[in-house]
Amino acid sequence: MKPLLLLFFCLALISCQQQTETPVEVALFGEGIISSELPEFATSVNSDQHLIFFNRTTADRSRMWLMYAKLVGDQWSTPDTLPFSKGDYVDVDPFLSADGSKLYFSSNRPVDSSTTEAGVFNSWFVEKEGEEWSTPTLLPAPLNSDSNEIFMTLTQSGEAYFVSNRSGERTIMMSQFTDGQYQEAKKVELRLEGKAVYASNPCVSSDGRFMIVAVRDPQEGGPPDLYVSWQEKGNWGELINLGDEVNTPYAEFAPGLSKDDQILYFTSERPGIVPEQEEGVRPPGDIYVVHTHTLFAKLRP
Repeated sequence: MKPLLLLFFCLALISCQQQTETPVEVALFGEGIISSELPEFATSVNSDQHLIFFNRTTADRSRMWLMYAKLVGDQWSTPDTLPFSKGDYVDVDPFLSADGSKLYFSSNRPVDSSTTEAGVFNSWFVEKEGEEWSTPTLLPAPLNSDSNEIFMTLTQSGEAYFVSNRSGERTIMMSQFTDGQYQEAKKVELRLEGKAVYASNPCVSSDGRFMIVAVRDPQEGGPPDLYVSWQEKGNWGELINLGDEVNTPYAEFAPGLSKDDQILYFTSERPGIVPEQEEGVRPPGDIYVVHTHTLFAKLRP
């Protein structure tokens, strides 16, 4: 092929690829029903995405509840509180198991029935019993300790990822599920621009291949953004910013994935249900969604 003709062919191919690239579209989720004037965060859905769990708080964030709603036709039902989450304690970060039989969450409710005093945050679960949920059960060690544990995510093979300060610093931990038991939890080290950084809100794909986390810029600080890391040969790769469609000058955090890993749910405090707030007033935050295949198409090398 002649050089000039080859150049024309290459330019035409690039132009065609650019025109057919699917744009990244981020959408407000459940406007006026799930996302409301109050703060919402931490989303988990069942396999057909017809049942959703999330947190909602009072306007001043002094009380919060685990909520759920069902999709009826093309409309979400009015959210209701889960029967064990009455606002007496801080119940947060729901995660529904792949088969929908267990709901995990973090809570500062007392572990000893002889007291009503709130304690450190631990990981708990409830089991589905017909149309109802069981009373909360405390997860055993090593998933819990005498320190704070929050934001648990499980892979299909049972690996548990969560945030803990048991080591003296707040960090993401991972416990493998082997021979029917959870093994000693180990620190997960994530790097940004080659340097280890503190990341929170670990949201791991069902196959354990990638993890989405919330990270504050270690140099400039400010509100957190969402990043992704892919696992290859047992090591987590460099954190990659999810881009301007997802991340804004406002806080983005609390990622959650659909069970097929195709949809990312996250909270953003950008103007949404509630418009721009005056300086010094924290925005409430709403839940947003984006398709991971279009998002990752722009990120993967």
